[in-house]
Amino acid sequence: MSVLALILSIIALIIAILAYQRVGGMAELRKQIEQIASSAELRKSVDSLAAATETLKDKTAEAIGKLETAFKGEKKKEKPAPKRAPRKRAPRRTKRTARTEKPEESS
Repeated sequence: MSVLALILSIIALIIAILAYQRVGGMAELRKQIEQIASSAELRKSVDSLAAATETLKDKTAEAIGKLETAFKGEKKKEKPAPKRAPRKRAPRRTKRTARTEKPEESS
């Protein structure tokens, strides 16, 4: 049974390879990649994307800088809490009674 499955899978693999080569194979794929890479539109879009990324990076750096100065400015404006002397606690009162020790009995 497993031998039959192996033979069928090999036949299916051969048919798939033949179909791939008939469609164009790797040569067709490389040809399409070269056409896309050499197009002027792609280069323009890559350049515009790089410029947009650079602009976004600069704006993000400015925003982080503003947040940092705003945060540090708030810290400086806050008055430190006045230091208080620690409170002295009253001793706890417990309801313990004095224990009486029983003499040990020897057996």
